[in-house]
Amino acid sequence: MRFLPGTHRALGLAAALAVAAAAGPAVAQPAARAPRPAEDSGRAEAEAGAAPLRGSLGVPVAERLLASSDPEARLRGIERLGAIGTEEAVTALLAALDQGGPAARDPRARLAAVRALAPHAQRDSVRQLLARELSEGGGPARGAASPLGEVLRGTAALALARTGERRALGALVNAIVQGGAAGEAAALAIKAYPPESLQLLLGSRKRLEPALVSFLGELGDLRAIAALRPMLEGGDRAAQVAAARALARLGDEAALAKARAWLSKPEPGLFEATVEILVHLGAPEAPDAVAALLGSELGRLEGLRLAELAPAERLVPALARALPLLPEDARPRAVAAIGRAGGAEAARQLRRLTLERPELATAAAFALATMPGAEARAAVAELVDGPRAAKDADLRRLGLRAGVVRGLALRDAPGSLEGRLLAALAAPKGSSDRAVGVFGAVALGLRDAREVVGGCAPASCDRAAVHAAARGALARGDRALAALAPLFAELAAPGGGAAPGGDDAAPDPAAISAGVALLAEPRGGAVATSRLAALAEAGGPLSPLAARALAARDDEVVRGRLKRLLEGSDPVVRAHVALGLGSDPLPDSVSLLARAYRFEDDPAVRRAIVRGLSRRTEVQRRRVLLAARDLDPDEGVRALARAALSGAGAPALDPPRAALATGVVWIAIVPNDQGAAAGASSRPARLVRPDGLAVPVVADPDGVLLVPAVPPGVSSVLLAPAAPPGDAGS
Repeated sequence: MRFLPGTHRALGLAAALAVAAAAGPAVAQPAARAPRPAEDSGRAEAEAGAAPLRGSLGVPVAERLLASSDPEARLRGIERLGAIGTEEAVTALLAALDQGGPAARDPRARLAAVRALAPHAQRDSVRQLLARELSEGGGPARGAASPLGEVLRGTAALALARTGERRALGALVNAIVQGGAAGEAAALAIKAYPPESLQLLLGSRKRLEPALVSFLGELGDLRAIAALRPMLEGGDRAAQVAAARALARLGDEAALAKARAWLSKPEPGLFEATVEILVHLGAPEAPDAVAALLGSELGRLEGLRLAELAPAERLVPALARALPLLPEDARPRAVAAIGRAGGAEAARQLRRLTLERPELATAAAFALATMPGAEARAAVAELVDGPRAAKDADLRRLGLRAGVVRGLALRDAPGSLEGRLLAALAAPKGSSDRAVGVFGAVALGLRDAREVVGGCAPASCDRAAVHAAARGALARGDRALAALAPLFAELAAPGGGAAPGGDDAAPDPAAISAGVALLAEPRGGAVATSRLAALAEAGGPLSPLAARALAARDDEVVRGRLKRLLEGSDPVVRAHVALGLGSDPLPDSVSLLARAYRFEDDPAVRRAIVRGLSRRTEVQRRRVLLAARDLDPDEGVRALARAALSGAGAPALDPPRAALATGVVWIAIVPNDQGAAAGASSRPARLVRPDGLAVPVVADPDGVLLVPAVPPGVSSVLLAPAAPPGDAGS
């Protein structure tokens, strides 16, 4: 059989490459490194016309990339070494980080290295590097502080905790004892990966430090009780107090006798800890002890915290007495604590606050609205149609809003509320009274949002009614929101919905409110793609939802804009782009999400990225989801990734389908001075729900925002910039 010249050499090289690829890195690398005579090596190079296989692939290439001045090339080198995973590759990666070169000074490179080294955390040298990253993170010890510092610390801590190995856990415990950011990261990591044996945490310590004792109480592992009980006797008082607090958190009543003894013979600096122990164990003496703490000048704030932790009717008088003595920013918390305590006295105190303390009236009305019981309902009814409400329009609106919130949250609205709301609908257009009536009627299902709003053109539109109806529609679910889509499409169009005298590109305030339709139509409905792009890039309250819709319409034309938005400075917009990419018709969008996850420092954005990936089917998503599940410092991200990998998928962010939503946010925009009062009227804002979804809203003319359908948790509100004096178009 004859071969054409050179054919056998090409086939031979192809066969060598195929064998190396089939064998995998662990087999192919040693084979490529096998020594051979120099004569044979030179002949092979000459015949193949290229460098040896070892010089073309593997560790040497990664080392050359690590030596590059290009940060992206260095990242590729780190990821290549991590993918190879051999002892030689790990050693090369450690050397690059220990030599103080560019990679060691780059937080992104160090984060990539920590992720790559995590599977090898049981090696002494890797464990030492991870412990160093835990203690230093992105802090000044390695250069200027980096936004990735928290992610870097948390990832290193999780990599150590995952091993379950004694020396790795010892490094985490040392960080907890030292405290600070490293201690917090270490504590979260151990909670994420609890050890098989607590002895791995305690080691050979003859004395447990107070910080470690407190952590054992927070860990919630009942096996710690045996180590903590002996500390109640003997030793110094600080150790006894720490052990008693930890045991109380674990629900062990061994600390109760000690707390009662301290209560009977008070010692300086010990009373707050004693009261906390009684509260955690639900002791009968706890309410009276908290009341005493509320009455003391130095312990008043701690007493408020404990009153929030364990509400009791017996605490209402003490909270009411402490209210004027608390710092101004803590007083709304005390009002809420009175409401959670409940009972007739709480209702009486809250009613008094609504009538006599204007600065606390909103907080008191909200507490009444969400407090179960006939007494609270009667107090709200008095605000709605009592003798003072008939003479005071502000008080009457306060009562109507409280009645609507009570109807939404408890389905226990006063009987006269419906008639009062419908009567308010007849108030003059643009008035706060009519806005309250519109919101309540729509939210409680008495009127349809489109029916109330009617036609709305730039020249003739009751914008206050649109704002109220749109927020009310949030309580009725996706069908009510979708009904606003035609209005939003009309008002959002450039020229068709610009505010009188304003910039043609700026959305009308009514369009901002009607933009809640994008919650039910995540692809943007009938709004033009070019308009969605303009709104997404404008930075206003509509930007996040517009960015989500734009990403769901991804194509070659908008891809560049999506990349810029995904790298922008607004984390809420970045998160919504990620959510939209989950529904992107183009399969390569999964690569955008994977790349965005790598060095994202905001946990809310990483949650959105994982939500987006959970809706994709491409195989590329798996590596990112595995890294997020195992090494992301945020528990929310890890939980979403676990759900996605299990096939359950991330919880939906769609509007609720229940007839009535229960979560309501009540915000009163208060100007800093009387000259700025106009800036609170009909102020646009962006409310970000606890699940990360942004809701565009506009306040009533009197500066009040009621936003229903908000899940439990912490929400944030960002007000749009106030209009400059004389700028009617802003």
